[in-house]
Amino acid sequence: MKKYMMLVAIFFLFNSDISAQKGSMPQLKSGKYVQRAVVRKLYTSYFASLLLSGCIGAATGTAVRYVEKQFNLEASKESPMTLLLMLFGWALESELRNDIIVALQKNLDAYNIGHKKGLMFKSAWISSWMTYLNM
Repeated sequence: MKKYMMLVAIFFLFNSDISAQKGSMPQLKSGKYVQRAVVRKLYTSYFASLLLSGCIGAATGTAVRYVEKQFNLEASKESPMTLLLMLFGWALESELRNDIIVALQKNLDAYNIGHKKGLMFKSAWISSWMTYLNM
């Protein structure tokens, strides 16, 4: 199961919209390529998106797993009430995670820090599942 989740995570990360931006192609100027500023801007936007949202996803996935262990929900998985509580926990985690990412995106916009909005949601979701399954 964990191998399949890792495969899905890799697929979604590489399937995100990574496209060449206008003017990002290297230009030859006096024997050197002039693209460092564009590449730096591109890397910082992806780095900020992946780092921040990955941490948020890891925190929320860990919180859900911790609550499940504290209430010992794994022992009685056959009970309909346990299934309902687990589904409620994941629905609440998803809403909380997305609300935190939206607030974080507003802060990044306010400080003019480049970020990829779609990538933030995807990487937080993947990070949340990966930490949940690894605990």
